[in-house]
Amino acid sequence: MKTTALRSALALGSLLLTLIGCEEKKPTAATEASAQGQVAKLSVASYDPTRELYQELNPAFERWYKQTTGKDVDVETDHGPSGKQARDIAAGKETDVAALSVDFDIDTIAKAGLLPATWRERLPNGSVPYTSAVIFLVRKDNPKQVKAWEDLARPEVVSLCPDPKTGGGARWIYLSTWAHAARKAKAEGRTDAEAEAAAREFTAKVYDDAILDPAMRGSSTRFIVQRTGDVLFGWENEILQIAADPATADQFEVVVPSDSITIEVPLAVVDKVAERRGVKEIAEAYVKFHFSDEGQELIAKRFNRPYSEAIANKHADRLKPLTLFRFKDHFTDWPTVMSVHFGQGAELDKMRKK
Repeated sequence: MKTTALRSALALGSLLLTLIGCEEKKPTAATEASAQGQVAKLSVASYDPTRELYQELNPAFERWYKQTTGKDVDVETDHGPSGKQARDIAAGKETDVAALSVDFDIDTIAKAGLLPATWRERLPNGSVPYTSAVIFLVRKDNPKQVKAWEDLARPEVVSLCPDPKTGGGARWIYLSTWAHAARKAKAEGRTDAEAEAAAREFTAKVYDDAILDPAMRGSSTRFIVQRTGDVLFGWENEILQIAADPATADQFEVVVPSDSITIEVPLAVVDKVAERRGVKEIAEAYVKFHFSDEGQELIAKRFNRPYSEAIANKHADRLKPLTLFRFKDHFTDWPTVMSVHFGQGAELDKMRKK
């Protein structure tokens, strides 16, 4: 009886050790998928204009990951307005990586407790793999002679752009318009208060008459397909892709203004989701791939301004020079900007009610 009891106790102890060991070495979804010959899934949320970029970057990453680890991965990217993506992720949308148009949107996800507030520090350049600028697209031969920011405010010029109330990308365009006018006023020797008043007046003239769509793709479609308006002003990468498209290249011309805000485009791993889904290692490799030479080449190919100076110089002939200024040079922070310019009854609302 003693021998039997001892054996039972030993067996129970062995089983407990086995269970504890299994708990400590619980496989991730990615390793389980690999063991079963399945493909791990990585979910990415991005803003609207990155569709073409990720149609090339995702397969490149999948090949690189296979060659590096011997494991398969399938990257699935969902596109939509940056702010909506952030709110949906914060509310529970299963997303492993957020590649959005404004760092304020990733901060929204961080405030929901899904990644640390220090997310900018985890990757080079503040987690910004590339930037863009604001330029113009006009019809062939530029019939309205749009050559500068000031021409957007002329009453006979019909301009199109996305609505700053609905997306982060559109907010960059608005802020570039505002800051250009403020910079010009300061260069003329005006006081800070006078420069702010000049910026408000100029931006109101532009946006009061502009045709606004919920997203840049809507503005582009209206301008190209419906042939509405005289000038489309938006992100450099989108404008240049339209101008380079053989189907539309002979219909339009690119106008580069004197200056533009530097549009900084961040990305981050959504830690809590990626951990829960067992793909955090893949997610971390994916965001780092954006900063690799291969990733930077693909980014530059789509007329973005890559973080890598060497690759930027290599593709310099694709982008015309213009004076670039930073968000922080003219604005306090995104929460303040959202309240002052885009909140209910704020600057933009006042402009559009006139």
